[in-house]
Amino acid sequence: MTKREIQISKEKQELQLSFWQKTTHYGIVIGILIIPITIIILSVKDRLNESDSDFPENQLWFIIIPILISILFYLLQKRRLKFKVIDTNLKVTEIKKIITEIEKQSKWIKNKNTENYYIATTYPSFFSGSWGELITIIFDENRIYFNSICNPNAKSSVVSMGRNKKHYLTLLNRINQASH
Repeated sequence: MTKREIQISKEKQELQLSFWQKTTHYGIVIGILIIPITIIILSVKDRLNESDSDFPENQLWFIIIPILISILFYLLQKRRLKFKVIDTNLKVTEIKKIITEIEKQSKWIKNKNTENYYIATTYPSFFSGSWGELITIIFDENRIYFNSICNPNAKSSVVSMGRNKKHYLTLLNRINQASH
């Protein structure tokens, strides 16, 4: 993460993804829209070719319903990019020590660990129901920004089987224990 990406992440309180990561993260939305887009394109083609066929009203449901579902999935995936903010009186070195303990216990694979942020991924087993998670932690004065999403560098997924929440709660509980 660049300093600019960190700054934008803190201002928007939202994880910043690259173009390809966004494509994977929002893959479900794109997939659902294939049917209505295809129907619309074929209907426009028929109109341009001056075909006698009228637009069948029963096909309208194959446009409206997938569009509504894709909007819901877009909002869900957008919400998952939001950081959870944890206020703490711990120093960054103390937080990093906690993260290292969790990393070992939860089998996080550290990708990057700088003075400003920490990024890790997980690679659960094939039968776990998840392709893995991307864990991002940004350090700030007296607070940290935490995000865990289905790994956008792996296959598209909208379900982590509760792992994203578990990662957050594990870190939050450890920070709260160390603070008291």
